[in-house]
Amino acid sequence: MTKINCLIGNDETYATIWEWALRGTNRDIGREIASHARAFLGCAPLPCPDASQLQAQHSFLKKRFRPFYDRMVGVADSLGLPVDEPTHDLATIWFDLQSAGCTAAYVPPELMENHHAHVVRNMDLGVDLTGEVEHPSSSRILALTMIPDEGYASASVVVFDLMGAMDGINEKGLVVVCNSHGDHRLSGEFAPSPAYLYEPVRHPGPGLNELQVVRYLLDMCADVAEAREALLSLRTYYRFTPCLYLVVDPTGRVASFEKSPAGDRIMFIERECEPQVMTNFAPSRFETDDELPEGDGLEQGFIYTRYRIVKDALQKAAVLTPDRLAEIAREASFDVLTGAKGENDLHPQRTIYTTRYDIDARAMSVSCYLGETPTGTKHSEPVSFMLSGHRRP
Repeated sequence: MTKINCLIGNDETYATIWEWALRGTNRDIGREIASHARAFLGCAPLPCPDASQLQAQHSFLKKRFRPFYDRMVGVADSLGLPVDEPTHDLATIWFDLQSAGCTAAYVPPELMENHHAHVVRNMDLGVDLTGEVEHPSSSRILALTMIPDEGYASASVVVFDLMGAMDGINEKGLVVVCNSHGDHRLSGEFAPSPAYLYEPVRHPGPGLNELQVVRYLLDMCADVAEAREALLSLRTYYRFTPCLYLVVDPTGRVASFEKSPAGDRIMFIERECEPQVMTNFAPSRFETDDELPEGDGLEQGFIYTRYRIVKDALQKAAVLTPDRLAEIAREASFDVLTGAKGENDLHPQRTIYTTRYDIDARAMSVSCYLGETPTGTKHSEPVSFMLSGHRRP
């Protein structure tokens, strides 16, 4: 089995970051993924009672996403599961799952000191400090470099589903970020009208779920134009939470992708060479930033506050360094917005990890939440990865 290295954290920290490099045929990669799931994460594909849906899923993936289908065959090889007469969802291997809130931003090269375009994102959720949960959500973070025989090489952050990705960059410089779509959780004056429906698909079927969308775009698309064509033509659905996507390419094209509440209308908003921020509300709801609600709070997930913090900081910046970009992400983090946890608060909202993407360098850096201190929270220094699989000092 391919060696997996723990780069950040240990048994005493809340989260850990693991470096994992996979190279070879997609079938071999699938075998490795399934072996890691069983040996280290204690998880495996879940059984599904509807064989006809699984067969339709296999047919769809074989025709539209062959590299991924070949990985599924590798998963079946490793676990001794049938492919021709499917009994399990081989396309998804869930672990440490929980709905999250996120902040992401594209920063064009003219705003950066090194003249490299960047993307930054926070992944936020409620942490579990009770000590009763052995592996709380997103406490095991995989920094995965994948170099398959078919499909683009990529570096990505993997949580929730070993077969998918939460965010990443591929060898062509395409960056994809998945954010939870939180409009269905808004209440009172903040609730959208008409209401956003929450209708997850409980069983796998033909199409791509939330995190398979990220994996598809990283594996198969070279730029925003190809991503747009894919997202408009492929069936997508969600298994546990509605999602929004920020997609950026090296030419400066940046786009947000969302679906209407009923899932029957797709919105794809594109811009070129200008900053763009995404939190957890649908960008299509507001034509300008002036239309955003004046305030919000923890009950609403600070979705407008986080947006304004990042957008204002980018608009005021003359030039940014990667360190300053990390500071802006920190200013918009749940750690700062909620402050130090109360004495009896065992489930505070925290930024569990932050990623920065240097598009021109094809580089990804990741830092994570290590735990609480008497005055606040502790986060690791970032660790960086290149698409060659080499980790920079």
